Amino acid sequence: MSHTQSTALRLSAQRALLGAIPGDVRLIAITDDGHTIDVTVIAARALDDAAAEALSIAATEIIADFPDRLLREHCHVETGPLASENVLTHGWVYRRYE
Repeated sequence: MSHTQSTALRLSAQRALLGAIPGDVRLIAITDDGHTIDVTVIAARALDDAAAEALSIAATEIIADFPDRLLREHCHVETGPLASENVLTHGWVYRRYE
């Protein structure tokens, strides 16, 4: 993915996620392999239906900006420490203060 695509994806994600992130979400990462955009949500506990729907709508808004891509959504519950990785390489767009 080029720098321009990466910037466009990050801006799209920021716009779509405004007001859509519930308090139980710890991390959101968005990646693009050139064919598929992956939206990964890590939550402190299972999300209720309204929270899951808000995030799914945000993912749909992101993919609408990239009509040539497929969309994959992942939601995991993790209570341990978050990974230590290069946040830009791994597409982090949101991390809750802990």
